[in-house]
Amino acid sequence: MAVETTGALARLGDPVELVRAQDVEELRPLTADPSIDLVLFDRLDSADAAEMLAAIPGDGPPSIVVVDGASESEALEAFRAGASDCVYFGPEYENVLPVVLLELVRRWRSDRQRQVSEQRIRWLEDLYAGIISEMPAGLVVTDLDGLIVTENPEFTRLFPSQAATGLVEFLAARLPAGLMDAVMRMERAESLPADSAQEVAAETARKLDALAARGIELDIEGATPVASLAPGLTHIQELVRIGDSEEDTRAFEIRHRRLDEQGRSLLVISDVTESEWLSDRLESLRRDTRDIIENINSALIVVDLNGRISFANPAAERILGGRNGDLGGREISDWFAPALETVNPIEACLLDGDRSRGAETLLQRADGQWIPVGISCSPRLDGAGCSRGVVAVFQDLSEIKELELQVRQTEKMASIGQLAAGVAHEVNNPMGFIHANLYQMSEYLSDLDKYFEATVRLQDAALEGDLEIVRAAAEDVRIVAREIDLDFVRNDFQKALMESGEGAERIRHIVKDLRDFSRPDLPARSPADVNQAIDSTANIVYTMMKNSVVIEKDYHDLPKIDAYPMQLKQVFMNLLVNAHQAIEAREESELGIIRIETEEVGDEIVVRISDTGIGIPVEVQSRIFEPFFTTKPVGAGTGLGLSTSFNIIERHGGRIVVESEVARGSLFEVWLPVSGLKDSAAGSSDEEGDGVASGDASLSGDAASKGEASPKGDASLKGDASLSGAR
Repeated sequence: MAVETTGALARLGDPVELVRAQDVEELRPLTADPSIDLVLFDRLDSADAAEMLAAIPGDGPPSIVVVDGASESEALEAFRAGASDCVYFGPEYENVLPVVLLELVRRWRSDRQRQVSEQRIRWLEDLYAGIISEMPAGLVVTDLDGLIVTENPEFTRLFPSQAATGLVEFLAARLPAGLMDAVMRMERAESLPADSAQEVAAETARKLDALAARGIELDIEGATPVASLAPGLTHIQELVRIGDSEEDTRAFEIRHRRLDEQGRSLLVISDVTESEWLSDRLESLRRDTRDIIENINSALIVVDLNGRISFANPAAERILGGRNGDLGGREISDWFAPALETVNPIEACLLDGDRSRGAETLLQRADGQWIPVGISCSPRLDGAGCSRGVVAVFQDLSEIKELELQVRQTEKMASIGQLAAGVAHEVNNPMGFIHANLYQMSEYLSDLDKYFEATVRLQDAALEGDLEIVRAAAEDVRIVAREIDLDFVRNDFQKALMESGEGAERIRHIVKDLRDFSRPDLPARSPADVNQAIDSTANIVYTMMKNSVVIEKDYHDLPKIDAYPMQLKQVFMNLLVNAHQAIEAREESELGIIRIETEEVGDEIVVRISDTGIGIPVEVQSRIFEPFFTTKPVGAGTGLGLSTSFNIIERHGGRIVVESEVARGSLFEVWLPVSGLKDSAAGSSDEEGDGVASGDASLSGDAASKGEASPKGDASLKGDASLSGAR
């Protein structure tokens, strides 16, 4: 580059960035760069200049060719090749070049800015047209007389034209009367601040007269707009419902805006029938939900992720001791018992999302009293399925628990009433032979009195020392002993005494079992011996079934468990009575078999009660634990036995497994968890020394009635005895 060219560029003033290109390949990408304002060819030969000028695109930056001397032919060739201008390299070169450069750059930048502006305008026009045509609302512009100036496709769809193509229409000819009334009200209310009331009234009257002349009658007298306008406001909207019936009613939202002082107005009409219906429906659902939540007897609380209450209904406030929403922000640990349970159901739902249905826990009321509650918890999820907290519904179970206790106790006493005849017979048998033995022993005492009198005479004779008298007295003693059969009396007396003691012991056992069975449970769990519970219950039940049933027992050593012993006895009573009734229903003379087995399996114990009764039909096995469901004749059962048993075992954290086959028998398995209390197995003794046979024993006939153990043999149930049903 010449020194003169460098000097000329320096005169441009502002910093100028020079980018050099040695050939066409280097030049071509530079001319596509929008930051390049001009291309300068400094005294190239004609061929090179023409080649490089051809590389500049038509919309590329301007170009200047510097030619030597005053060669007009070289300049002409440069212009023909596409140069924007030529500058002669001469005495005035350094002064001319900056002027030409600046002028070309100015024109280039101005043209480029105009092109950008035009593109922007075209883009905005396309965007506007797209928005107007695609907008889901009807847009229409009217002039001062109410003639339609322009409209978008949605307006045409909502209110189709009735006129021939190309004819101008009044807005009132297109809109339903109800909508046009609203538009007129809005136009009247939307007067400019400079207009007087008289001018507004005159303009409105003129429009109405013009419409009336064309057969369009409107009545807006006395009408008032829905929205009130502040001074100077130029926009108003109104919701209008039109239709002859509720089913045909359509709702439209109208927005009106005056565009200029010549009276042109923009009207935007949206069909909001569906959204209004949804809004009304949503509001109705909100009211219904609020009414339900506030009036249900169950307490409902909403807990956030921090374990704090965000909402509580009136029932929850009554239980938790709140008023007028003052429970908000308090932690659930203020009421629910963390010390008595590892994790309460609400915390479990917060931590792991665990749902609970009818779980039982304890709650401390405001007065400090702990009460049982039944609670159901569900996670509160957002649209993405993430937890936002927990919704918990709970009820005070204090009265229900009291009623359950009364029902269980009533049913228990009813069961004892059913056993009364058998118990009376069991008590009457030992009482009979005790009474007979006492009568016999009284006769033996009369005979023994004779013997004692003879021995007293012998004693007196011995004291007198007369040998003959002593011998005579001794002979009397011998004669009396032979007459009363002293050896027999003594042995039989002893035997009668022992039998009477055994009978009294049997009566004591019966009374004790009845007393234990009828005793209400303690409010808290206690260590329970399951073997003792099932055996004492079996002893009571056997009094009513010993003439038709043989009970086989197979008790294994079991640890004591934390339980409600009386409730477990009630479960065993129900299962044993059901087994006996199933056997009686066979109407066979052969003795049935009820087998009782106990066993520890892992961290659970299982009590199996099987029978050889009629079994349970498959079609009713799924319903046997339902309250009030029974397969017995009317008056023979309440349908609460198995339901109560199921609830008791579930309360203990256990389960009942049932299998049955018609005409083959049934098997009920009661599974109970072994709690922290795990004493040495005491499956065959109780605190009062009552013997419980350990191992296999079979009770039948009189031997069973007297509590005597007889070898069981290898008896087993016929067929598949596994139960899942209710009797």
